Amino acid sequence: MPRRKRKQMDDDWDDYQQPVDPADEPQQPADEPDTSKVSLSDFYVKEKVSAFVRAYEPCREGDPGYEQLDESRLREIFKATVCTFGDTFKLYIEDLKMANFHLEISMATGEPSLFVRRKQ
Repeated sequence: MPRRKRKQMDDDWDDYQQPVDPADEPQQPADEPDTSKVSLSDFYVKEKVSAFVRAYEPCREGDPGYEQLDESRLREIFKATVCTFGDTFKLYIEDLKMANFHLEISMATGEPSLFVRRKQ
């Protein structure tokens, strides 16, 4: 009985390799956002600043009815968190500056704070 020659493993692999057509590649569904274009501004909600400006006005420390908002309180109000793209708190503070709200050092605590009072 003649002995059959066995194919080598590399030959078997070559039989199964087929060129890949880019049209056959899976495409990202249209309803899912493209995560490669995510930035810090995607975690920032401008309407929160607008709501804040409608509710509060800037004032000085010690003015009647003033509230002192330090960084932790502002982070809580705006839900400003640090993420892999940076810190959204910076964006909120920049927009508050444009609306005439400026961080000042508190005489009582020595911490940077916003001094505000509710609009009537």
